Amino acid sequence: MGHQREPFIQSRIFSPGPTPIPLEARLAPLDSEVYHRTDDFYDLHLKCSEMLQPIFGCNRIPVILTCSGTGGLEAAMCNLTAPGDEVIVVNGGKFGERWEELATRYGCDTRLVKVAPGEAATAKELEPVLVTCGSPRAFFIQANETSTGVRHPVAELAAQVRAKFPGCLIIVDAISSLGAHPLNMNIDGFDCVVSASQKGFGLNPGLAFVALSDRAWDSLSSRPRFYFDLAKEFKGQSKGRSAWTPAIGLIQGLLVVLQKIHAVGLDAMVRNHEQLAGAVRASLPAMGLELFARTHPSNALTAIRVPTGMDGTKLQAVIRDRYGVTIPGGQDELKGKILRLSNLGFVNRFDLIHAISAIEFGLRDMGHKASSGASLGSGVKAFMQALDS
Repeated sequence: MGHQREPFIQSRIFSPGPTPIPLEARLAPLDSEVYHRTDDFYDLHLKCSEMLQPIFGCNRIPVILTCSGTGGLEAAMCNLTAPGDEVIVVNGGKFGERWEELATRYGCDTRLVKVAPGEAATAKELEPVLVTCGSPRAFFIQANETSTGVRHPVAELAAQVRAKFPGCLIIVDAISSLGAHPLNMNIDGFDCVVSASQKGFGLNPGLAFVALSDRAWDSLSSRPRFYFDLAKEFKGQSKGRSAWTPAIGLIQGLLVVLQKIHAVGLDAMVRNHEQLAGAVRASLPAMGLELFARTHPSNALTAIRVPTGMDGTKLQAVIRDRYGVTIPGGQDELKGKILRLSNLGFVNRFDLIHAISAIEFGLRDMGHKASSGASLGSGVKAFMQALDS
């Protein structure tokens, strides 16, 4: 029976984006027909902006853009740099690569901090790059590298950059980190933080959030821009008015998920991510598996090494096709070598019991032998015990 698809299986996705969407947020756009140039919608939009503000920890409302998270990153790049600006970029995986490519496309003079996959950036790696800099305009980094399951110590690295270059803008991709790890722009000294709707916010893809410090707002570049003009957007959104046609249904859903986050409390949400990720990591040895991250493992997802000699792509297919559970794998050189099990957003312990049991069945079907004495269910047991300790 374990080698055929189970009847009545409910398909589930454990991706770091898109993440599970609460039913109320799915239904919110069905409430009524809404025109975005009305006082009612302006009030809704402004309420969302004001509820986002304490989540980012910034002095002014974040700008809400109708685009993907990558659009938010591009908005940060084109509003805060000019051609020829010297910038520092941390690249520890697929999404660090994105900062590097954006800086190149926008004509910046890039100083690269290259970090091995599975490792977090360190002060030791950053220092020799800082020595080569003259007067860097900006420092770009991921708070969480979802391609490798590693979180960078962004606050510490930002302080190191600031100590040497007080005028350098600190720009953080927190698309997959906000809500899963502690982050506060004012406390941490960040000048720009970008996030997106389909990650910790538990909404459909299509909205990006860009928050700037007072210092960043006061030092926008003169680079030409049109759709991604943050100054124009901020001026209108301070009254609830977007410059362009917004994703109305998504903003209706955004209010629902923001109300849920505020009801739980951001600190409690971060603690939940920490506890769930820690329990997932505790389950791995019982299944004969290893964590991919060598330092600073993420609390948004767990990158799991596929057993030596096993085809990770085939394992993914078995888990998906027989047990209804989709778990993303590695990208580029990590394809077929890791699974990336997400607990990001509105995820609870029972969701993850489902995922871990599917992994155990999949490993069994692929002929994997765990450590001596381990049996089917050992991973689930270790997960539950870690939460109970």
